[in-house]
Amino acid sequence: MIEEIIGLIIIILAIRTLVAKNKAERMLYVNTIDFAVSALIALFIDSPFGLIVAITFFITSTVSSNAIAYTLNRLDNEIILDED
Repeated sequence: MIEEIIGLIIIILAIRTLVAKNKAERMLYVNTIDFAVSALIALFIDSPFGLIVAITFFITSTVSSNAIAYTLNRLDNEIILDED
């Protein structure tokens, strides 16, 4: 049952990612999808290797979320010049 719920969350977030117009919002949705996929890997593969794959995917998702946070921080500090 939990796998179906996580799968539904991934589908909803994928649709929201396609519909979102703001790049920052898209990055946050993709980050959440990354964490949900690592949870699905851990739940579906019932072996020690599956655990290793899930841990590896989770670590890379964490690194990517840090990159997203850094990028969002840079976007806040960026000065945009409008050409009129």
